[in-house]
Amino acid sequence: MKRKARATVVCARGDRLLLVSRDGIRWALPGGRPGKDETYADAAVRELQEETALQAKGLGFLFQVIGATTVHHVFIANIGKSASAKPSKEIDRCQWFSTEELTEVIVSATTRRIVDDFWKGREA
Repeated sequence: MKRKARATVVCARGDRLLLVSRDGIRWALPGGRPGKDETYADAAVRELQEETALQAKGLGFLFQVIGATTVHHVFIANIGKSASAKPSKEIDRCQWFSTEELTEVIVSATTRRIVDDFWKGREA
């Protein structure tokens, strides 16, 4: 089976991560598919801006995660300390969640794995 490819973005502030939602029920990390001649990094910057109005001041590749139907190319975005996320194109809500709150929200198994791997990497 050929999996879709996706640029996925982690935005962290202390112990909080930014998640987005189309319906206010199921949450995910910002991101999307790259355009025809777009790199995964360029897609990550564009999708973050389109979905949350946040501008990445820097981007770093973290790791790749193979989910059930999608290969996630996961990046961490540096954003300004005072930058405010606002839901825009395709997104109904965006919200910062603490590590405790993240255990309470509905996310896909792959999103949960990316979040867990991200925190493990920070502790190492």
